[in-house]
Amino acid sequence: MIIYWIHDPILYVCNIFKFKKWRILLFIGICAFVLRINIIIQSLYPSVTQLTEQHKCPACYGVSACYNIHQINLLWHNINTIVSHLFGVKNVFFATYNQSKVVLKKLAQSSELKAFDVALCKKLHLEYPCMNVLLDKYIVDFDNSIKETITSNFSKDDSSRLRLCPTIQHLDDLFYNIHLNNKHIDPTQYLINLWTLVSLNPEPLILQILSAENGWPVPKYFGACGRIIIEEYIGPPLSDYYDKSWIQRAKIVSSLLNAAHMFTFKNKKFGFYLTDVSADNIAVDYKNVAKFIDLENIIVVDKNISLEGIPKEWHELQKNIMHFDCSNCFAFSAEDICNHHLSDHNYYAICQLLLDSTNENVFPGGFLHDVPVNIQLRYPNIEYLLQQCAIPNSTNSRIFFGQQLKTSLDAILEELF
Repeated sequence: MIIYWIHDPILYVCNIFKFKKWRILLFIGICAFVLRINIIIQSLYPSVTQLTEQHKCPACYGVSACYNIHQINLLWHNINTIVSHLFGVKNVFFATYNQSKVVLKKLAQSSELKAFDVALCKKLHLEYPCMNVLLDKYIVDFDNSIKETITSNFSKDDSSRLRLCPTIQHLDDLFYNIHLNNKHIDPTQYLINLWTLVSLNPEPLILQILSAENGWPVPKYFGACGRIIIEEYIGPPLSDYYDKSWIQRAKIVSSLLNAAHMFTFKNKKFGFYLTDVSADNIAVDYKNVAKFIDLENIIVVDKNISLEGIPKEWHELQKNIMHFDCSNCFAFSAEDICNHHLSDHNYYAICQLLLDSTNENVFPGGFLHDVPVNIQLRYPNIEYLLQQCAIPNSTNSRIFFGQQLKTSLDAILEELF
């Protein structure tokens, strides 16, 4: 009995310890599991603050929208946001801002952003990663780097998405609105922001040069915070309107032809030629007005260059004839566009898209398919004008036929409304 009472308390204590140890291990395991789940959730559904990556500034897009970034609410219940984040490569997110729907863009794929960071560290002669570098440590001539990136030399493989040609003599005129919007930013920080954008994706620059507030057919730009930008959500893509009523489609086509005219003629100093026109890069607002939502690929032609060293064909209209040798493709020569003060490229790109001779049946029969009989009788040249705008076979230019098509469509719309 004595031995029983001596060993029983010891056994009892050991059992308690084992039980508590098991509970402690279980608790640690649950905490680790919850932590792992939380990490997975954060990677699947990052917060706005995580998306901004502000620690990478000044090698970012700017900080103009950081002061109210907390007002951005990501729409993770929106299936498009989830699908885009999980399976897309464009890093595009949908959100609300001041009760309006907006689009958040990181402007590049994750792999492209990492490659940029690596290149930046190499440029600064630092080991990767090299974030949180003080401004006074940036000894690189970013002003010259910007000019080198926006190159007018098309004889080499140029990765620049924003091209100013045939000279960069008036670069400050092109960037006037951008300079104005950032006049309170530290000059070095501003130049690094500019260089980052022209290197990765110049869309925010274009949205400020061709601002929606001045009537350009682009989204409104709300600013940048770190490595995201915030812009207006326009509406569904152009492809969603293929089965809409003919009148609705006619309104959209009229707005597209108006956009072609604006990009080509509206600015007296520069011509803007979009080199990536597709159904996915155009959205339509509630008024059936088409707007261009992807502006990273653009050629800007300085219309007022010095007569010294002027290209011999400068005063002629540049006509795209490459499509005659390229069946079912979208082909153009950037060098040809740059050697002329005026090009029909925007009409070529838009009318080719509408005709669907180059887009693998995005719009079978063309976007203006099935013209109503009564309209066909009164305006029998609608299809002909679109065809001639895409691939002209007369002495008149694409621009002429595009303007004639818009005039006809506007006359139809005015009669019916």
